[in-house]
Amino acid sequence: MDALAIEPVGGAVVLLGLWMVGLTHLHSKLWLYGLQTLALGLLAAWIGVQHAEPALIAAGLAVASVKGLAIPIYLGRVIRRIGCRRDEGVLLGPPLLLPATMAALGAILLLRPYGEEVPVSALPAVGLVITGMVLMVSRRLAVSQILGFLVLENGVFVYTVAQPHSMPLLVELGVLLDVLAGTMLAGVLAFRIRDSFDHIDVTELRHLRG
Repeated sequence: MDALAIEPVGGAVVLLGLWMVGLTHLHSKLWLYGLQTLALGLLAAWIGVQHAEPALIAAGLAVASVKGLAIPIYLGRVIRRIGCRRDEGVLLGPPLLLPATMAALGAILLLRPYGEEVPVSALPAVGLVITGMVLMVSRRLAVSQILGFLVLENGVFVYTVAQPHSMPLLVELGVLLDVLAGTMLAGVLAFRIRDSFDHIDVTELRHLRG
């Protein structure tokens, strides 16, 4: 694919992901995720236009509209109904976690311990996957962990776009449908946790173990 297009946009979306790591305000993280996903969807559609690939155009527009717009709106409603505004994280707070994540990510991208199996054009995907994993394991609230999973999935999408031959449209749309269904189920689960325990702090669920 067009590396000249992927690399600058990929770098920008990784920076947006790192910005999310350093934030505690849920609505701010949510709209940064929406901006990140919108950029990736439009990038895929633009590359599809440049290479005359209608399937990639359709997949890019679907990602931009569903993941970049519909999912942030849905999760924003979940956040408002649950009544949570901030997630201070566990172990390290986001202000301290951000430089630690940047240092680890920089070391991984520069030293490249995975060798030459991953091309340079796929490095933004590696960055997003790592950022998504950090968001998933370092946050207390279920909504924040959902966002971490979605950022990780964005990394997988960037990797598929960076390949010389993109995935078939049916596969792309199937993955998109799975992500949409999983996000909606996770939102319902967050409601049930709040209704049952009056909070959505997943670290408190360890007390349920026998």
